[in-house]
Amino acid sequence: MHFSLFLGPGVRGPHEDRLAIDLITEQAMAADDAGFTAVYVGEQHFNNYEPYADGLTMAAFLAGRLRNAYLGTSVVPLVLHHPLFLVERANLLDQLTGGRFVLGLSGGRPREGKAWHKHDLAPAQRARLFDQKLDVMLRAWAHRAGDPPLEFVTDDEHGVMEGRMMPAPHRRPHPLFAIGTNTPEKIAEAGRRGQKVHLGPFDPGGAGRLALLYRSAMVAGGHPAALIEENMRWLIHTKIILVGKTDDEAWDVAEQLFTGPMVMAPWIRRDPAQDGWPLRKIYRADPGPFAPAMGGPESQSAFLHRTAIVGSPETVAAELADYRDAGLPHVHARFIFGGLDDPGVHRRSFRLFTEEVMPGLGIDTIPAPAGDQVGAG
Repeated sequence: MHFSLFLGPGVRGPHEDRLAIDLITEQAMAADDAGFTAVYVGEQHFNNYEPYADGLTMAAFLAGRLRNAYLGTSVVPLVLHHPLFLVERANLLDQLTGGRFVLGLSGGRPREGKAWHKHDLAPAQRARLFDQKLDVMLRAWAHRAGDPPLEFVTDDEHGVMEGRMMPAPHRRPHPLFAIGTNTPEKIAEAGRRGQKVHLGPFDPGGAGRLALLYRSAMVAGGHPAALIEENMRWLIHTKIILVGKTDDEAWDVAEQLFTGPMVMAPWIRRDPAQDGWPLRKIYRADPGPFAPAMGGPESQSAFLHRTAIVGSPETVAAELADYRDAGLPHVHARFIFGGLDDPGVHRRSFRLFTEEVMPGLGIDTIPAPAGDQVGAG
């Protein structure tokens, strides 16, 4: 299996910002040593989630510290960025990592940034703006010195680029990039275009159906088998993972961590009969139907099944094997979540995962680009 690390801590306020940044830096370097395929950062604004805020700057800080793992974003909300400036920053990170950079892009969430200038975009507007800006990026990556000036227009920007993009990317024609989406229509569209996809949290059945849809769309798009297999290796799915020596020990820690910054999502349907139940009992209850994507109403049990894997090394390994068997061998694992009062609980869980879970599942990696994928083009 492939294991990627998702650096997505939450904090209770500015007094925990430095602690969270130090913890994720420490864990990123440990993941690099442990054989993780990639380390991913996110992007958030004006809240207490991912308190480094600017994932691209955080990635630049990590680029000189990771020796083997790829470095990625999961995800940059493209609707908030100028497409040409984003190309420049992605190219620089691709150079700094020797072609081991993956730019995960999304259309953002409703009310992205809350009070920011995109807070009231309707879903159709966000989708249109995403497509416009991605088109500009692809045209910029294809542009070469000596070509006619690149003219571009989006609902946000317009202009003319003369000269060239700098720096050039290490990998040609552009750095790896992926579309972050949970929407079947967008997944199928990316598949037909041969583009990589990043998934959020799903149960094995739901994730397996999306993986099959994605593969089928790539086949229908006429893409070569080698590209299809490469893209399937990069099809990450996101999970909070908490490992304890025993199932009970892990759930005891989960009870502490699912408070403060890590609370149940506002869209879940609470069952009054379950009020006061411990999380492990809620998890073991019938989850009922899963929402088609994050943000849809579902039970507390369904939310936990979708987002988290909690238990002993044996339990965690068995659940991850279910995803592998469903056609999703690349887990995007988040180990630092919830309260940061005792950083040792996050370190212990991560150590148990690397020492007692990963070896039994097999560790696979993706090599850096070969010489024929880089250079002038």
